[in-house]
Amino acid sequence: MATSRSRRRLSPEARRNELIDAAIRLLESGQEVTNWVQAVTAEADSAKGTFYVYFSSWEEMLVAVRDRVLRGYVDRYRQLAESTEPIDWWAALDAECAAGVDTIARRGGIHDAVLHSNVALAPVDEELDMITALAGALRRGMADGAFRPVDPHIAARILFTVVHGAGDAIAAGEDRQRWVETIRDLARHWLAPPGAAN
Repeated sequence: MATSRSRRRLSPEARRNELIDAAIRLLESGQEVTNWVQAVTAEADSAKGTFYVYFSSWEEMLVAVRDRVLRGYVDRYRQLAESTEPIDWWAALDAECAAGVDTIARRGGIHDAVLHSNVALAPVDEELDMITALAGALRRGMADGAFRPVDPHIAARILFTVVHGAGDAIAAGEDRQRWVETIRDLARHWLAPPGAAN
């Protein structure tokens, strides 16, 4: 009788993506794992040796996970920057900041694995640079008149730093709602055009 592994015919790219998806699910679950390679291949319903066909080590897998997570953020920011539809820029900024805070505040998961480990030191492709992508969205918001004109790169860096700090504080036990509201107020005091009501 054929096993599920032998029945599933996947392209190499699909198999690699399946392993990355499995790693992300495990990291997001926050469960204790003693052997990550074994856990990921079990989660992906793959043979343990399959892991090493695509990744030389768990650290290399974490770089792929990091790149996948960054791609998600970068794609959302680029969609905002390139959209031809009207955008409620304050609602979009609030949502992205809150999502970032929540991701960072979930300790023991993806955030720790990719931003508080040696993986954080691995080079990031320019196309996955989150600060550049966020700056592009802010630049578009400025062009639309929603935000006052400031240096978009510096603004993106500051926002990322504030969101990261908020997530770390919430993970340490501080109140999420207070932090999210403070980020919202800070952004409006800093980025709202003079006389704007937000």
